[in-house]
Amino acid sequence: MDSLVFKISWRVIAYPALAYAAISLVLFYLYVHPRKYISEVKPSDSGTMFEDVSLTTADGLKLAGWFIPNKTSKKAVIICHGYPMDKGNVYGMTSFLAKDFNLLLFDFRGLGGSGGFFSSGGTKETADIDAAIIFLADKGFKKVGLFGFSMGAATILMSKNPAVAVRVADAPFADIDGELDYVFKGYGVLRRPLIWLMKYWSFIFLGANMDRVSPLNRIAELTQPVLLIHGDKDTQVPVESSLRLKAANPRAELWIINGANHGETLAIAENSYKNKVVDFFQKNL
Repeated sequence: MDSLVFKISWRVIAYPALAYAAISLVLFYLYVHPRKYISEVKPSDSGTMFEDVSLTTADGLKLAGWFIPNKTSKKAVIICHGYPMDKGNVYGMTSFLAKDFNLLLFDFRGLGGSGGFFSSGGTKETADIDAAIIFLADKGFKKVGLFGFSMGAATILMSKNPAVAVRVADAPFADIDGELDYVFKGYGVLRRPLIWLMKYWSFIFLGANMDRVSPLNRIAELTQPVLLIHGDKDTQVPVESSLRLKAANPRAELWIINGANHGETLAIAENSYKNKVVDFFQKNL
């Protein structure tokens, strides 16, 4: 009888646990290897001249990029898109910068037209920014500005490249753990085990510690100017993320745009957004 009870109890615990682990592995795979999105937007659609370029990362990946030259400017800004999109997706909200700066847009690894199988949420994407900086250094730009949206915003805050002079981050998450906790809030008490398992799979398959994906830890060390922008109605990355980042680095400037959801900051603030971002880069780059 005791043996039978043990066998039943063991199965009641083990089988659901194995099923949950399998579900977490599927979710992990879907997140790190999303279906590639390649937008049809190109700078030439609005009459802007650009060059298709290829960047090479330190670990050998080829990244698809656009270089938009500005012969009247000696300053350059790198544009970093969000997950799981591509450079064309963020071009619309940053094209105004081409009037004042040289621009470099690229697709992060595993996304858009770039090589790589996995997207790591910022864990390895800082190496992609390094590749973009090397590309601009070869063109004579010794220092650069970084603009990032969503995952791109979080990634630019984590970059340790000494060539970075100024950063503008629109809708950054404070840390991947908090962002996943928000994304999976519908799982209730099961979300923490799910997040833990996804971190485990990340370490196994990517060799990456997701606990290190933390703009919050990095921003406190930044001495360069930082502008944080966030919509107070953001349903994908809550505005609390930027509030936490601001608290970690009081020197950073925080601009909360009322009524803006994720990706709506430019549409809501319009000319104020353009003027503030351009002025911030001009002043600090």
